[in-house]
Parts: sequence; C-alpha cells; structure tokens
Amino acid sequence: MSPVTERTPVHLPSGVSLEQVNGTEALVINTPAARAVLHLDGAHLTSWTPAGEQDVLWLSELSEYGDGAAIRGGIPLVGPWFGPGRSGDKPVKHGWIRNHPWELTEASFDGKDVVLELALVDADPSGGGLRADARFRIGAELSVDLTLTAGAQEVEVEAALHTYLAVADVRELRIHGLQGADYLDNTQGLAEDRQEDTALELTGPTDRIYSVNSEVRIEDVAGGRSIVSCPRGTAKTVVWNPWPELAAGMADMPDDAWTSFVCVEPAVAKESAQVLRSGGALTIGVTYRVER
Repeated sequence: MSPVTERTPVHLPSGVSLEQVNGTEALVINTPAARAVLHLDGAHLTSWTPAGEQDVLWLSELSEYGDGAAIRGGIPLVGPWFGPGRSGDKPVKHGWIRNHPWELTEASFDGKDVVLELALVDADPSGGGLRADARFRIGAELSVDLTLTAGAQEVEVEAALHTYLAVADVRELRIHGLQGADYLDNTQGLAEDRQEDTALELTGPTDRIYSVNSEVRIEDVAGGRSIVSCPRGTAKTVVWNPWPELAAGMADMPDDAWTSFVCVEPAVAKESAQVLRSGGALTIGVTYRVER
C-alpha cells in the first residue's frame, strides 16, 4: 500500500487513511478495535478483521479492480436489482451501484468504532436520478447499511449485501436460522422448496433465496468460530457457493477457492422488491459479530 497524492475533502480521523490498494483508492482503517479496507469503487468493503481475529471477509486473490470491475469478495453492494433483475434481462448482473466510484461524505469516530458514510449521485444510467448511500460502522462488530432513494421517477428496486464470509472449509459448515424456511432454488430454475428442520449443510452447488429476515449463525466447524448475521429492513437471505463445478468457469477466482468462503446475503429481492415513488427510499442493513 502507498499513500495517495490527492487528499479527500473529508477530514479523516486518526486510524483512517486514504491509500492505493490494488491500484485503486481505498480507505484503510487501523484502530485498536479492528482493521479494514474500504474501496471507493463500489463503496466495497474487502476486509474486516476485529482485534484478535482472522479476517471475517473473503477476497479472491484473482479479483479485478478499477474501470467498472466488480470486485470478487468482501461485501459487494447490490442494487437497484438483484441478479438479472425480476425481468431476467438486465444488462449488468446485480445492478450498477457496485460499478461506480463513490464519494466519501463523512468520517468520524463513535466510541471505539469508525463510522464512514459514502454516496453515489448522478450515476443512474436510466436518467431516473436514483441515488445510493452507504454507512459503515467498523469496530469489534461490523454494521453496513445501504439506502436507495428514487429520483424524479418511480422505480422498482431490489437490493442486497452480497457478503463473502471467510471460512476454514465450506464443506464443514452448519448454517443455523434457516430451519423450516421456504426457499427458491436457483440451481433448479428457481424451483420452490423448503429447508428441513435442521441446520443447513452445503453438499454441492448452492444458490438459494430463503424467505428469512432474521438472525443467521454460520458455524465454521473447522475454523472454530461462528459468524452471526443480524439483518434489518430485509425480506430474504441468500446462500451461495459455486462448488468446483461453477468455480472452474470464473476467471477472477482460483479453482480451489470455493472451499474458503460462503455467501450469506441479506436481501430484498424477487417478489419482495419495492416500488419507490419519487423521493422514496429503501434501506437494508446488517450487523456481523464473531463468536467463539
């Protein structure tokens, strides 16, 4: 990492610096409570390491950066649609807010936590004036909030926090909090199904949209820790891992990297999409903590 020559207009508190990370501008946080890296491109958090812990977020060593690239790993901010959109024909997967540079609007401390606020304005390719705002609270716990606000035009929106969680071995996970829930199976053409009354254990390619908006605990058996996801303002929980069958076709991911992460994504998607009138807003968020 090396310092950036141009300074951000927002005053950065002690423990927060603007640096070049993988060739693009990023805010680097280093405090007694946690270390983190937040890229301005996409307002994309790629690392969060609470004191005394290993990184909670997974990041591909082959990820692309800059020039509208979608970083593979961390917490991609998804919107104003999820996947190909409800129509199935959107030109950019998971929307455009993660493919533009965001502006830092506020940086401060709240107790021991760093609070960073960013905005994406005048980037809506449709001309409708949709804007996006993100807030990160980084410390012993991590909180992320994403707000989409309609411009002059009414718009239907989906949103998600596409979090890649670092695990020791995805084949030895137990995901608690989904028991008995209905889900859509995207590996089977969005077929409807229901989770058994037991913790979810992944045994193959997984791409499920659960009708769950409550706490989920990812028990990393091999890693000896659990990651707890506490969503707010959401309607769905997406669970995704490509397994080797799909990972082999991803140029920005090593073929064997699929074992070291699982995506557990708080979302408003599919039939839970919301129509925002002019000036209306949708906010989703999540708080993560590590338990041992």
